[in-house]
Amino acid sequence: MNSFTDSWLGSDFKNKSLILYWIVVILSATTAILSESIIPLLVPAVLLFLAFSLNNLDKVFLLLFFLIPFSNEFQVTDSLGTDMPSEPLMWFLFVVYLFALFTNKTLRSGAIYSHPLTWLIFLHLGWIIFSLFFAVNQLIAMKFFLAKCWYLGVFYFLAYYLIDKKITLNKILGVTFSALLITAIIIFIRHGLEGGFTFRSINSVVGPFYRNKVAYSSIIALLLPLIWYLWTESKNYSGRRKLIFISILFLLVALYFGYTRAAMISLFAAVFTPLLFRLKLTKLALAGAILSIGGLSYFMFSGEKYLEYAPNYETTIMHYQYGNLLEATYQFEDISTMERFYRWIAGYYMVVEKPFTGFGPNNFYETYKAFTVRSYQTYVSDNPEQSGIHNYYLMMLIEQGIPGFLIFFSICVVFLIRAENLYHRLPKGSERNLLIAIAASMIVILLLQLMNDQIEVDKVGSFFWLWMAVLIKLESGWEKDEAKLEHNLKSL
Repeated sequence: MNSFTDSWLGSDFKNKSLILYWIVVILSATTAILSESIIPLLVPAVLLFLAFSLNNLDKVFLLLFFLIPFSNEFQVTDSLGTDMPSEPLMWFLFVVYLFALFTNKTLRSGAIYSHPLTWLIFLHLGWIIFSLFFAVNQLIAMKFFLAKCWYLGVFYFLAYYLIDKKITLNKILGVTFSALLITAIIIFIRHGLEGGFTFRSINSVVGPFYRNKVAYSSIIALLLPLIWYLWTESKNYSGRRKLIFISILFLLVALYFGYTRAAMISLFAAVFTPLLFRLKLTKLALAGAILSIGGLSYFMFSGEKYLEYAPNYETTIMHYQYGNLLEATYQFEDISTMERFYRWIAGYYMVVEKPFTGFGPNNFYETYKAFTVRSYQTYVSDNPEQSGIHNYYLMMLIEQGIPGFLIFFSICVVFLIRAENLYHRLPKGSERNLLIAIAASMIVILLLQLMNDQIEVDKVGSFFWLWMAVLIKLESGWEKDEAKLEHNLKSL
């Protein structure tokens, strides 16, 4: 099969690029000789790597997913961080996608651009741009917008075209699963040898792959439904099937020793996804969730009733035994839970202050301290890590206003409802299993966002957008896209 450059950029582009490359080689060699430095020779070497990547884009895409479990946040400056080494690969793939989009008419007419999810995503991007103009700090708001663009460009739009067959997706899931398993085994061994599997030691052993136990447990929880799907794809009694089954059991144990309550609860809830779809309860469950959260919020904030539950500053501390942590949680003495309440209360007053435009994307940390209530202050309220509000939905309300939240929430609702509808159209078998797996994983992700803000984190956000692209492929059929390119991309 022809490569990406032949299929999307054209063979003429390839020929001209070859001529241009040799010109660069000659100029670089001449400059190296005249300057007596080898640095100019790096230019053709980098271009050669880029040319290889363009001709093997499918393999670069596969590499990206393999690297995601190994990537961790790297601070370039005090205010600028990136996930290394995954995010530079995202930048490269995003640039390639943009170039292909503007040079290939066929690509611009793909069925994905007429899908309701895509309309909502474009509206989501448009509102981010609108709210950016009202941001307190427009620079960090622009960084947020750019990151959103390459996440969507790579994991939604480009993924839709690169994942041309189910077997391609299976390979992506396979390499991601393999990488996750490697990191989990290393962490599990370190946790046992260095920390005795204690709750107190887990955060110190998840590096250098994960920022903290939450990131580690989150990716395990959201990928377990897909690993189950890979197990169903394996032949009965085969060695591969047995290995995947053992891996699932191991990852469940690893998840337990990750000591992250939200990840465990989210995965438990996701187990009921097939029942939810079979009984057509998705709309009812969503309505129940909205009414419950809305009712609780009204109860707590009408008449400032939340002040009655303010913690004792002296007894609200960090707990180092998991049993003590669970007990402290319902006694309102767990520092992580009460610090969340401290920020959520501030968030409520921020929404009241700017309900329409919000404070601007990525501007929560810059602005929230003026809205906090001192009675909920904890020992970690100075927030040296500059972490967020730990609730993605509330963060959307604060930073992008009520319209921004409603657009994002609509994306989530449309995904779940369309997934339920598709469940009843698909026959039992491989594709229905895949649909259940991505829907269950999406439920894990959405529930995790009640206690975290991870949609802009590679270990969670990449899969959030990828599952949407996969849903569209399942709806339209892997080989039935009306705008299918003249040639498929090179098989993985």
